[in-house]
Amino acid sequence: MAAADAPLRPAARRPPAASFTSDRQQLAIGILLILLTGLGPSLLGNSYWEHTFQLVNIYIAVAVLQNLLFVDAGQKSFGQGAILGLGAYGLAIASGLNGLPLGLGLAAGVLAAAAGGLLFALPALRVQGFHLGFVTMSAAIVFPQLLNQLDGFTRGLNGISMAIPGLAAGPAPGLSWLTLLVTAVPVAALLGHYGLRQLPLGRRMRIAAESPEAARSLGIRPGIMRSLAFVVASVGTGICGLLYVPTVGFIAPQGFLIELSFVFFFAVVVGGRGQLLGPIIGIWIVFILPTVFLVKLVEYRPLVYGLLTLGVVILFPDGVVGSLEAWRRRRRQRGGGERAFRLEAVTALFAALPDAPLPAPGGAPVLTVRGASKRFGQVVALDGVDFDVRAGEIHGLVGANGSGKTSLLNVISGLSLLDAGRYLLRGRDVTRRPAAAIARQGLGRTFQTPRVFQSYSVWNNLRMGLDARAAAPDAGLARALEGLRAAHGEESPALLSHGQRRLLEVVRVVLKDPSIVLFDEPAAGLSSQEREEFAALVRLLARKLGKAVVLVEHDLDLVWGIADRITVLETGRVVASGLPADLARDPAVQHLFVGGAHA
Repeated sequence: MAAADAPLRPAARRPPAASFTSDRQQLAIGILLILLTGLGPSLLGNSYWEHTFQLVNIYIAVAVLQNLLFVDAGQKSFGQGAILGLGAYGLAIASGLNGLPLGLGLAAGVLAAAAGGLLFALPALRVQGFHLGFVTMSAAIVFPQLLNQLDGFTRGLNGISMAIPGLAAGPAPGLSWLTLLVTAVPVAALLGHYGLRQLPLGRRMRIAAESPEAARSLGIRPGIMRSLAFVVASVGTGICGLLYVPTVGFIAPQGFLIELSFVFFFAVVVGGRGQLLGPIIGIWIVFILPTVFLVKLVEYRPLVYGLLTLGVVILFPDGVVGSLEAWRRRRRQRGGGERAFRLEAVTALFAALPDAPLPAPGGAPVLTVRGASKRFGQVVALDGVDFDVRAGEIHGLVGANGSGKTSLLNVISGLSLLDAGRYLLRGRDVTRRPAAAIARQGLGRTFQTPRVFQSYSVWNNLRMGLDARAAAPDAGLARALEGLRAAHGEESPALLSHGQRRLLEVVRVVLKDPSIVLFDEPAAGLSSQEREEFAALVRLLARKLGKAVVLVEHDLDLVWGIADRITVLETGRVVASGLPADLARDPAVQHLFVGGAHA
């Protein structure tokens, strides 16, 4: 039976998988711990621990924002202590020294912190990873020196004393407004971090952090996501800086040395990167232990921070909470990879969709490429390529390794710019448009190495495609998606085989609802049966959903079995293009595929 006519078998019923993430539980535990430590000492009348946990809760809030910036946005920053200082000094200078109304002082502190975040965001547009960390570290090193040098504004080493008397009162005996505020802020930070992860914005940040190429292919601009993450984290840290002033009552450059930034960074690592509960446990270990219980070693705090971090990481490679979470996943998710995310269920998903209107005969191509040329130094990747793809057409793109197939996909999707030539997408010239803008025009693609995000569940991986969709899914697709979510939504992509991960990427791209889909070796890693089912899926996308499909694949049997037209590339040039039956007899093509079924 032909691949296109293969029957679709219903997905096997299976028990629901264990929850992929424990974010809700960690959120509840974290809020409970903050409330106990924030309000408990005040209600018990212990002024020492009341003041200690006021400061600790401020640091927890900053560490939560550091966690968001470090993991969800992928930005390594060693300068959040300086951002905290900007917020504190903005308020203290405006209202403490210059007597401006408190409202203006609060606004000045937040604006100063936001400006610092924007300053950090600028290098984030050019450098990433720990290179960015070193840039932000230099800012944290310079910040206290700058405060000393600008003593006309900051009073230098003499510092600034400031109290806000109204915060000393409270709504109930033993509870001051300050205590309530410094308890509410870390709770709000935790809720905000959890909420952001549930929003499309949070998923876009994670995609941009883990795979900028995949982000661009979904219409996301990674630079915007990185800058926004810095601003969000900086505004929140600035608010913490506002509370730092009445909590401490006196601010000086010595309070914002580089070691403070290390506390926030190490707290995330020690507690567990990406875990909502991690910053709380991390601050308790990194800050409370050396500051309160090892007070005699106060002069060696940076060394103590480093030794504590080293010891915890050796015992708990993923941090305290992260290691416990990894153990939970291993214990509860057993055998899911053998049953998860079968291709026939996905084919049935798209089969439930209504048919797209038939394309008009001889209609304008969805994609038109003319004279595409691309060089990398002396290497000619593309040399005057002409290429057309129409709606509902499966266009195979074949050639030996190094013939320019992936280079052509890269220039079409905007990940690489042409040196000469032009191309149109749905009649619009997009030759010089950025990749994200081209994706929003209706282009989707997969990659040779599947872009699957293992920190997210299968369902959240699929939601990334829905987030990029211009219109909400219709009722039929929504029902089919709910079924897929119920069966596989909470599974971990780590349990999927290579072929299933590749399929997951394909489905995510198709859920974006592009006009044209570029498949870069999608059948790699699939079994013979899965290849037959995949062929049926591609035909369904073209015939039923009306997608234009470009298929780059080394499996010539697959290409010749499903392609309507085939273009053959050799050393960046088109050597033949036409119907599969005609090319199978073309001597100019046969010698390129010696040993193949169609050579």
